[in-house]
Amino acid sequence: MASQARKHRGFRTERVVAEYLSTWWTGACVGRGSGKDVINVPFDVEVKARAGFQPLAYLKQLKARTSTSGELGFGVIRLNGQGEDAAEYCAIIRLADLLPLLQLKYGHLDKEPTDADIDRCTACGSYKITRCFTCHPTITNVPDAISVKKYNTDGTIDL
Repeated sequence: MASQARKHRGFRTERVVAEYLSTWWTGACVGRGSGKDVINVPFDVEVKARAGFQPLAYLKQLKARTSTSGELGFGVIRLNGQGEDAAEYCAIIRLADLLPLLQLKYGHLDKEPTDADIDRCTACGSYKITRCFTCHPTITNVPDAISVKKYNTDGTIDL
C-alpha cells in the first residue's frame, strides 16, 4: 500500500499537470472520480507519479477508457527526482496514436530534412522545418486527418 506521502505526491502531480495543460485548455482541471485524471481537455491523460515504472499497465488503463470514448490517450509520468515543472515530465503514447499527430506536423515534407533544413522560428522560438506550425498552425481539418477507431457496443469497429 502506498504511503500517505506518495498518495499526496500523486494528487499534487495531477494538479500540476492540470495547471500546465490549462495554459492551452483553460478549463483543464483534476477529474476526481470521473476516471480521467484531467478533465475539460479533448483527450484522455493518465497521470502517474510512482516510484515503479510500469508503462504497459498505464497503456492498458488508457486503452480500457479510450476504446469506448474514442479519445486520444496518453500518460504523463513524473519520475523520482523531478520537481513540479510539468513541462519536464515524460509522456507515453502508443505509436499508432502518435503517427497521425506527426503526420499533421510533418506530413508536408517530401524528403528527410537535413540539419540545414531545421531552424528556429523568429517569432516563437520553436523548431521548424520550412514553416512554423506553432505560430502558424496547420489548416488541416484535424478530425478528418486522424481516423479514430470507435468500438460499437455490438463488437464491430467503425473506421
